[in-house]
Amino acid sequence: MQKDTPSQNTKCTIDFSTSPTWFKAIRSIIVSACTECGFSDRLAGQVAMAVDEALCNIHRHGYQEEPGRARLTAKTAFSPHPSIFIEIIDEAEQVDAQTIKSRNLEEVRPGGLGVHLIQTIMDEATWTKRDSGGMRLTMRKTIPNTINPSKTEETTIHE
Repeated sequence: MQKDTPSQNTKCTIDFSTSPTWFKAIRSIIVSACTECGFSDRLAGQVAMAVDEALCNIHRHGYQEEPGRARLTAKTAFSPHPSIFIEIIDEAEQVDAQTIKSRNLEEVRPGGLGVHLIQTIMDEATWTKRDSGGMRLTMRKTIPNTINPSKTEETTIHE
């Protein structure tokens, strides 16, 4: 069965408590948005994982695991290439955006990989302080034009 191809861009905004109780629902929203605009299930899951890591960091570090608020906006586009733009705004403690970095991966220890995962999965990820307080994280993922896999395999076999 072939999926209908949506003909327009979409936008979803949700205000929520930064309690991990909501994170599963938000992951589902991200996966649905990604797959509807053409991402593979695997890539959609990876984008949802990047969002989940960001939300966990906001909950853990921004709000010190106390109740807080955030707003997530997800915008999808179908043309010229399938893409998703995600913005997460919080009212948590501000940090210098220059200090948000992946830890040294040669250090073998648990935790501290969220920023690395976000930066690896997403094409762009930018943290900024908001004038009114809190932080803003913007992320983008785009699927470039892809070659038909069967043609790639055929070319590889005949070379």
